[in-house]
Amino acid sequence: MDTLTHGLITRLFAKALVPERRDLVVLATLCSVLPDVDIFYGAGDPLAGLQNHRGFTHSLLGAALLGFPLAALTYFRLPHALLERVRERSPLSRDAENRVMQDGPAGLSEQAAHGFWAFYLASVLGIGSHIFFDLVTSYGTMILQPFSDRRFSLDLWFIIDPYVWLILSVPWLLRRALGPEGLRIRRVGWEYRIGALLLVGYIGLAAGVQVMALRQLEAWASAHGVSATTIGAIPVAFSPLHRKGIVMTSDRVYDIPVYVPRAALGPIATYPSPFRTDDPFIVRAWETPYGKRYRWFARFPLAVRLDEGERRRVILYDLRFQGRLEDLDAVGRAIAHVFLTRWPQLMEQKRQALEVIFDARGRVERVTFLH
Repeated sequence: MDTLTHGLITRLFAKALVPERRDLVVLATLCSVLPDVDIFYGAGDPLAGLQNHRGFTHSLLGAALLGFPLAALTYFRLPHALLERVRERSPLSRDAENRVMQDGPAGLSEQAAHGFWAFYLASVLGIGSHIFFDLVTSYGTMILQPFSDRRFSLDLWFIIDPYVWLILSVPWLLRRALGPEGLRIRRVGWEYRIGALLLVGYIGLAAGVQVMALRQLEAWASAHGVSATTIGAIPVAFSPLHRKGIVMTSDRVYDIPVYVPRAALGPIATYPSPFRTDDPFIVRAWETPYGKRYRWFARFPLAVRLDEGERRRVILYDLRFQGRLEDLDAVGRAIAHVFLTRWPQLMEQKRQALEVIFDARGRVERVTFLH
């Protein structure tokens, strides 16, 4: 999920839970965008993004450890004037400080400790929000780093979901509709609670769609006598009730659009096994150091060879990132056609793929990562 949406989601939940604590809302929101600093790791390495992104900064241990310096920096080291400006707009913070002054030195120590832990919890929950809403996509998140490099994913949302943006706009729309007078007679933060409930409901809807899609794919495999080694249902762009079904066997891969509301399947595309041994260049591409790293990343790998004169071009790619018009619902197809008018080759381009080019002598000439 994009970094901006992470920040907006965390802000929505923070405002729903502690609307009066603007300092904690700001801290949680900022912490929710920090995990993506890992995109800068390994600059110059074509596969650094695949290997490092959503790693330690997206792990459970990382959230617990990073929360301490972030909370300490904010609570103890943030410039006093800036912190006071935030707290001036937070009635609960002023009340707590007044109680500290009344309680004397002992109360000061106790309240300071409680205040720090509130900041620490806000930091951890901000990072945790980022981790969870990366998990709901299909890219994969290494939440057990540094103990395991396994990528986990729930496959609930497409990585960019305009319906999430619509839900995030609900508090603003409610404020505009009711005006200052309408807001004054309601509890503080009620509009954010409505937005948060809608977002939770949308997660629940996606989970139900995911379960039904997987059941339909399992039923198809059983009915056709397909011995599946892996079955996945991947969210697709602008189509929350549809899934890209992927069924892998030992010798082929099936790409099956799943129309969940109609309990129907779309046109099936079939690909040969990515690890077939009848093409020596594909075998050698997987055996390169970059190929081995890409194989670790790819959940549903495929390989294709394209001959260009005496050169051999092998593309290793992951079916998760290859869309078809048949995957989409009516809204998704309409939006896709707009993009295809401007970029006709958009659906054919390989994304998050590895290109290995062999020269006329069969030696590796160049390795490129295709974004």
